[in-house]
Amino acid sequence: MNESLYKIDYYTFCMMKTVCPYVKNYYRTLIRREARKLQSCKRHRESQKQFTLEELSKYNGANGMPAYAAVDGTVYDFSMVPAWGGGTHFGLYAGKDLTKEFNACHEGGAKILEGIPKVGVIK
Repeated sequence: MNESLYKIDYYTFCMMKTVCPYVKNYYRTLIRREARKLQSCKRHRESQKQFTLEELSKYNGANGMPAYAAVDGTVYDFSMVPAWGGGTHFGLYAGKDLTKEFNACHEGGAKILEGIPKVGVIK
């Protein structure tokens, strides 16, 4: 588990240093692969952070903070999703519970969220 966390940190560092969009996409793929490994680890799921809505609001993608958003009680990290650049996506802002908006826009949206790292749950 710790090995995957180190890899994610390293890949994130490398991705931020490069300007080539193809190389950035390559590192995003590697990060998602390691994130899936973490998600499948039972110990990691049990130790996921519990967020209040107030705590979640700090993770809005601004000022170097990651872009987290909750959907159906699960908190996802949208920081590496190109469509969520700057913590916004089609007029929606990270740092909130976006369950209503997500379900209104994406029918059967569970498939869309499969590749997004889960970082916690809403209390």
